[in-house]
Amino acid sequence: MRKKLLFNCSLILLVIASIFILSEFVSAQAYSPYYGGGFGISGFDLRYGSQMLIDMAVGWAEPFLQVTLGGYNYTGYLLFEKFLLFLLLMSMVYVAISKVPVFSGQKWVIWTIAIIVPLLSVRFLNFAWLNTIFLQYQLLGVALAGILPFIIYLFFVHSALAEYPVARKIAWIFFIVVYYGLWSTSEVENYGLIYFWTMIISFLFLLLDGTIHRYLDKQKWRDADISAVTSALARLDGEIRRLESATGIPEERRAIELKKLQKRRSDLQRRII
Repeated sequence: MRKKLLFNCSLILLVIASIFILSEFVSAQAYSPYYGGGFGISGFDLRYGSQMLIDMAVGWAEPFLQVTLGGYNYTGYLLFEKFLLFLLLMSMVYVAISKVPVFSGQKWVIWTIAIIVPLLSVRFLNFAWLNTIFLQYQLLGVALAGILPFIIYLFFVHSALAEYPVARKIAWIFFIVVYYGLWSTSEVENYGLIYFWTMIISFLFLLLDGTIHRYLDKQKWRDADISAVTSALARLDGEIRRLESATGIPEERRAIELKKLQKRRSDLQRRII
């Protein structure tokens, strides 16, 4: 009954929101500076209507966010970034608080703390601290996006050219030449340093190509060996259970066979630990 009521309320709200958005979109066409000039149908300018909806949503939400996240001066500067930081901190605080035994089962208390703590943290952060925090995320994005092509190329070389060591070396040389060209033609020194160090790391991978390839092969064989050992352990456990429950076997002989199986089981367990 409760789920049905919740579904009906959600459906009604969805219909009302759809009607409201459609009416706003249609009414926005009356103020459009042109008809049929943008992307649309029968004179509807979809771009202008979408812009009107976005402006309406921003105009509605911005005063509330300025009051809650504005801090010392209620301005919209870095407001969206502060809101994202608030959501990030709220998620982390919620996860941390939910693991505290004293708050177990008290959702209202957990949510209250999860909202108030990041709200106080973000509200009084000055612009210097905000820029420091955002700079770290910018560096994280640059590092992840910068290393991703190298990782993709690394695994491509050692998978597609696994049986051709000469081809792998040629591929690394080509990669180094490309990054040397980027480094030598870069007009921005900071970007050039990224190209330079990527080139140096690629050169090291060229020199250690055989060692790296053997290590990757060893890891693949180790994963396959772990799967085989796991299957063998499962079979041994079945044999041990059958031997323990079997009838007509002398206890002395049963103990000897169980000892052998348990020793084999211990040896296999050491291979996967």
